[in-house]
Amino acid sequence: MAMGSLESINQAIQFISGMLAPAIMISSCGLILLGLQTKYSNIIDRIRELNEEERHLELAPERDEFQERRMRSLKAQIEKLLFRARLDRNGIFSLYLAILSFVLTSLTIAPAYFGYFGLISFSLLLFLVGMGLVLIGILYVALEVLNSYKVVKYEVET
Repeated sequence: MAMGSLESINQAIQFISGMLAPAIMISSCGLILLGLQTKYSNIIDRIRELNEEERHLELAPERDEFQERRMRSLKAQIEKLLFRARLDRNGIFSLYLAILSFVLTSLTIAPAYFGYFGLISFSLLLFLVGMGLVLIGILYVALEVLNSYKVVKYEVET
């Protein structure tokens, strides 16, 4: 086997390896998003249900003490759920931006492989930005999980 062809094989392996890292991160973000969007949808559905119940109570001509207490509880729960939904939305948005960054990383790796070496630093920067966005998205989700207990606790206590 000629030395040139061995070098070509090594370059091809490096190229494929370089393209795999962003692809793996895209898949990882996709898996995280799958569960996160389901949870986000459930929170939005719950907000709508509570909002509907609140509207029915508002239409009542007279409310007793129990209904007044329920109205206050509904308003507080909706507010807390909106905060959770905002955190999830921000996490989802960060993860989608991360996916965009990883796709752009993959697209800039190919020209770098074919001699546009100025793109190597840009590819690395895009990959690091993507990783940072994943971190931000995960932090938003972690904050949402911490706040989810507060909503359930409040609902049980009122």
